[in-house]
Amino acid sequence: MLNTNKFHSSLLILLICFIFHSDNSSAAVYYISNSGNDANNGLSPVYPFQSIGKLNSFINKLQPGDAVLFERGGYFQGQINLGVGGNENNPIVFGAYGTGKNPAISGSVPVKNWSLYKGNIFKAETDYDIKNLFFNGKQMTLARYPNTGFLTVKEPFSDATKGFKDDKLTQSPSYWKGSNVRIRTINWAYEYTPVKSFSNGSVFFQNPVYYPAQSGWGYYLDNNLNELDTLNEWYFEKNKKNGGTVYMIFPSGGNPGNYVIEGSAFSYGFFSVNNIGNVIVRDIELRNQTEHGISFSGKKTGIKFNNCTFSGQMKIGICLLNNSENCEITNCRFTDINGKAIYLLEAEQSVVSENVFANIGMIPGYGVTKSAFGMSAIIALNCNSILISRNSFYNTGHDAINCIGYKNTIEKNVISNSLLMVNDGAAIKSYGKNNTNSVWRNNFIFNVKGNLDGTPRGTHTVAMGAYLDEYCSNMNVINNTITGCGNSAINFYNETNNNFIKSNVCYGNQFGIFFYKDKNPMVNNYTSGNIFFGKDINQFSVKILAGSQGYAPGKFDSNYYCNPFRDDVFLYQTGNLKTSYNYNGWKKLFGNIAESGSKLVTGNQIKYSKLFTNMSDDTSTVLLDQVYSYYDLNMKSIYGSVTIMPWSSEIILSNADIEKLPEIYTAVNYLNFGNVNDGNASVPKWYKLFGNNLKGEVTISAPEGFEISFSGDEGFSKSINVFPESGKTEKIIFVRFVPDKEKSYYDSVINTAGNLKAAVRLRGSSR
Repeated sequence: MLNTNKFHSSLLILLICFIFHSDNSSAAVYYISNSGNDANNGLSPVYPFQSIGKLNSFINKLQPGDAVLFERGGYFQGQINLGVGGNENNPIVFGAYGTGKNPAISGSVPVKNWSLYKGNIFKAETDYDIKNLFFNGKQMTLARYPNTGFLTVKEPFSDATKGFKDDKLTQSPSYWKGSNVRIRTINWAYEYTPVKSFSNGSVFFQNPVYYPAQSGWGYYLDNNLNELDTLNEWYFEKNKKNGGTVYMIFPSGGNPGNYVIEGSAFSYGFFSVNNIGNVIVRDIELRNQTEHGISFSGKKTGIKFNNCTFSGQMKIGICLLNNSENCEITNCRFTDINGKAIYLLEAEQSVVSENVFANIGMIPGYGVTKSAFGMSAIIALNCNSILISRNSFYNTGHDAINCIGYKNTIEKNVISNSLLMVNDGAAIKSYGKNNTNSVWRNNFIFNVKGNLDGTPRGTHTVAMGAYLDEYCSNMNVINNTITGCGNSAINFYNETNNNFIKSNVCYGNQFGIFFYKDKNPMVNNYTSGNIFFGKDINQFSVKILAGSQGYAPGKFDSNYYCNPFRDDVFLYQTGNLKTSYNYNGWKKLFGNIAESGSKLVTGNQIKYSKLFTNMSDDTSTVLLDQVYSYYDLNMKSIYGSVTIMPWSSEIILSNADIEKLPEIYTAVNYLNFGNVNDGNASVPKWYKLFGNNLKGEVTISAPEGFEISFSGDEGFSKSINVFPESGKTEKIIFVRFVPDKEKSYYDSVINTAGNLKAAVRLRGSSR
């Protein structure tokens, strides 16, 4: 393993000076370290500054080409207030120096000196207003009622944005005053507000909600000391001046001094309202801010984020408002954010690429209030010519990607488990009259669930893979693989015209494609070369919902419509009347829109099937177990192996159930690290490991010159093990290049489970 401590500070100084001074000899490099002193000049690692406060005292005097470097392994509390930028040739850089884990810019402060309050509740005084609490890195729950689940709105006020009545709330007057009410106001959103007053079951909102409260919908109350009765709950009582008292229930017999307890107190990591350009933020961790990790709201050009980590933000990881151009967010990690990971408003020609998103918007009732997209991973509103590419998403409360604008490209993303906390959304979604001429291609979408907690009985799951919502036009949805959607793989709603749907594989969804025509016209949509494969008797290839029979949303050509259990895979609904059709009835109903190039495949011959995927840039060859017989959708025999083109998939039929066979495979199979000097470590890159039906662990081994880890900036080694849960795993694996010889490196990380192997090719040079 690389000994990263073998270099002296003098060599570090020379390297950093070369990097930052090569284009601008007058540029300054400022160093900040926990062991520094704000009385130092900060111009070398030997005499660094210590605090963000010191940085803010001169930050707006930074010049193009200047750099501010935080020591790796450091932990810096506070908010960086940025008012200036660089220029195209000499950006201002915020980064890291030294060895170890990337430095953390923290919005939280330690909470210490706990004493027993009563029972197993402890308390601690703090000089800060605490908005969120973390116990050994895990977010705690504000003391709530009920502890789990939801209460139900019985009757909203006449002005339903201002409150509701629930006669099951029998507490004394003013009991809930000052608490929070967190309410599911509509299918796709939660909102929250302090309680202005309470009496006789009536809850008055301090702030009006955006969507009116509705009878039969769910809510809960929190932030009430009287309800602090469960492990992992907490409460903050504000003093008349700054600060207050934190209360928390600790594990039975636990000593508070044995735990790391932090309270979020600072709003932002980096903050700017100025027009700024050409700023780079890299190799930095931002965590636990009460608002956003990054908040830039002025006009922005050439802002870049690379190899940064965002976690624990109460609202947004990166928030770029109002006119961003040529900005980049690349190779960053976003985890455990209550609201949105990335929010872009009015961005042009920008890139969001090669990032990892996990557990975004996963606490119902938290996130961003008064927002239709308050618990989503990427929200890009009124954005044009942006690229969202090669990102991984795992566990998203609402949409994984919601992108609205002109000429945007969404491609080669891997999206697993979206719409887990709300309903009526999608893995990839767009909406509005200014959404046109965009391309969604080569994406893989797995398991779009939809969540009905807190909704009235009878609410239906509305969970789509690719959702072209109202007014989308001239969109190209091409060669995507979509499986496991609670509603439709591809969905159109109301006046979505002139769209092109081609070569998508839609496997195991309630509906392969769904056209919902409301009052406005929906015409000229061309659906060609797709596979719509239902796996059970309740799944249909096509559904059309319209006000009258005979409506056609466009033309269908050369598609496969498949279901082993039924041949009437076409569903037409008018009002509550649903009629299913077989292929002949479908063609008779619509005439020339259902062309002869399409094919219906049904019956026992397709009872057993499996989706094989290739989420990489190389052609993939899958070896088939010769115990079974295999066929394609034309019932042509397949022998030995199947070849899958890059970023595509194939459905293979068999004479027996092959879904239960063990398998491992990866998303992204080639990592190029470029040139890294001998003795240094590269910025990590990642791939995603999938495993199904596994009997034991997966061993991952790195070749000479490379190391692997489950984390982006620590814990790297030559070998790690993955332990599947119930035989299944879906894991991000990080790889870094650590050459110890001057040569070119060409090799592979090997993932092994029993006799199964999956390789990820690696390349780097230290010449």
